[in-house]
Amino acid sequence: MTERTVSGPEAELLVRTGDINNLGYGWPPNFTPFSGDSTPPHPYPCTPRPGAPAGTDRIMLGSGVTGADIKNGGGDGYAGCSKRPDNLPQPISIYVGDLPQTIHAVLFQMFLDDFQAPVWKSHFQVTLNGTLLPNFGDTINQMDQTGPIGKLVTLRLLPEYWPLLRSGTVSLLIDDPTTHKLDGYAVDFVRILVNPRPFQYIVAIHCTVTDADTGKPIAGASLAAAQMNASAGSDGKATLRGIPAGLVSVNADAIGYDSAVQLVDLKAGSVGEATFVLHRHRENVSAAQQALDLSGTVAIYGIHFDTASARLRADSASSLQTILQLIKNHPKAHWIISGHTDNQGSAAYNLNLSDERAQSVVAWLVQHGVAKEVLVAKGYGLTRPVADNSTEGGRALNRRVEVTIIK
Repeated sequence: MTERTVSGPEAELLVRTGDINNLGYGWPPNFTPFSGDSTPPHPYPCTPRPGAPAGTDRIMLGSGVTGADIKNGGGDGYAGCSKRPDNLPQPISIYVGDLPQTIHAVLFQMFLDDFQAPVWKSHFQVTLNGTLLPNFGDTINQMDQTGPIGKLVTLRLLPEYWPLLRSGTVSLLIDDPTTHKLDGYAVDFVRILVNPRPFQYIVAIHCTVTDADTGKPIAGASLAAAQMNASAGSDGKATLRGIPAGLVSVNADAIGYDSAVQLVDLKAGSVGEATFVLHRHRENVSAAQQALDLSGTVAIYGIHFDTASARLRADSASSLQTILQLIKNHPKAHWIISGHTDNQGSAAYNLNLSDERAQSVVAWLVQHGVAKEVLVAKGYGLTRPVADNSTEGGRALNRRVEVTIIK
């Protein structure tokens, strides 16, 4: 049911929760879940497996789903054969213990089953010890596992979240708390690899990144999958190698563009293609409302401040007006305005600066008619990145103001 291996062949530290048994159905002859093969379609695990660790070998259905939603039906097979409270989302507890003295990489490997966000328009959020992991959610919301089938996914835990592992035992929760969609899902096992060794089953991916408006290559675009990074050349191309086989999540970002995630299903030894067409980032009320409906939070990138200051610049006016109109469209709601930075400078400095900048946005909103009591300013500094701070494009994505609704 669990594993903790120190200085083993796969990592300096490997920990796991969940028995590797395909939700109790077992594997076909000569099958390994780490080689990149999908499981054959299997029956629905309508009843939780006795003795399985919490959150594994069971159907789960987002906490946002109500009794009325279930009564109306229309969801997938997993949702149709499971019942409350058995199918409420459950956190998966993973015992980590003492960490290596030096950490250079942390990967999560999850064997996921029957996630179908593109089909059912569900929207999953992934948290670790209650802290949102945006890159994990971005990947799961691209998955279509109609079958049902299971698949291995390998994701990088960004360095700013490594301190969460120091708690000794971590709690991983996958949930859809917002959409009311009947998209049932399951998890066979979760592994954490700290300082992973070279993988036995690997793949490579050729990537191409172009501008959606011009069709021209985006030189210098950042590409990442699992533990590997690359930068696009003048032709917008780059190759990622040595990636664990399975459902590979490839991320592309560039300054001034919306980031994108693409899933490439690859068996060991194969080479795949990932073609990204990135869109210039634009902010308006309609797009902000769409993001708010999905996750309850909107990331705003058009709010700018003087260097090392919380003084709002004049070129922030359009984005501030977008936030103002969004808030006016929800007159009974309360809001958190949070500031986020990249990792340039000390943690203490960035925490203070992000809080002051959030306060400046709140002050502007109050000056323009929003009641002060419905607004809370919060600074997170560098602690909650949405992208890799090791790249210029990633740092640009991490410098943001987020607007979160509290109903």
